[in-house]
Amino acid sequence: MGGVELDRMTWPEIRAEQDLGRDTVVVAFGATEQHGPHMPLGTDALLGDHLARMVAESLDAFVAPTVRIGCSEHHLEFPGTLSLSDTTFHGIVADIVGSLARGGFARAVLLPTHGGNFGPLADALELLGPLPEIEVSALTDVGALFTIAQLGADEHGVPLGEGGVHAGEWETSMLMAIHPELVHADRGEAGYTGDPQAAIAAIFGAGVHTVAKNGVIGDPSRASTDHGVRYWDEVLQVTLAAIGEDA
Repeated sequence: MGGVELDRMTWPEIRAEQDLGRDTVVVAFGATEQHGPHMPLGTDALLGDHLARMVAESLDAFVAPTVRIGCSEHHLEFPGTLSLSDTTFHGIVADIVGSLARGGFARAVLLPTHGGNFGPLADALELLGPLPEIEVSALTDVGALFTIAQLGADEHGVPLGEGGVHAGEWETSMLMAIHPELVHADRGEAGYTGDPQAAIAAIFGAGVHTVAKNGVIGDPSRASTDHGVRYWDEVLQVTLAAIGEDA
């Protein structure tokens, strides 16, 4: 059956698909925030669009519109960044899941594609508690990001510091693989290239700007489309495993 986009269908078409057994909706939670001098603010949302479609194809599910603003307070020193409070984000998650349950769907798959959304999503699900009318599956382990960085080190020889956790080699490669026209490789420059895990506490404490003036945690100079294609394969495997699905 494959995946289908929820917002391009009429409600009778959706009901017909439900009657045929399509009862799962995949929702990505991205962000609108700075991604260095070489990538657009919509990077995380664009990655969310792609990941949600990939997962929906694997599950024969509906793809909901990506939530394009997330918890990005740590990027607000950079102009253009938009951010939600954790409380607002919790409410959005609850309202989306509630809407899907009321619409007769049996399962919601929730996928953050911005590092700052992982914790708030986990908290939102804890606040929701068990919902008898709908099953909720979610990727809430931010360690998934380090899995990609480690793959870059193991297979492509990209040091973990260059892979980074924000606008570095692997994230730039992933956007190159799906939207090469939006990656300005000539503007790419290294930011913070030390231990990525050590940077996280500072990032979520005082803000990204205190760690890297250009907003980059990593170095995009080795990014490539080929690397991006490989990273997408890994991300799909990790995501499906996290939600209890076989690849």
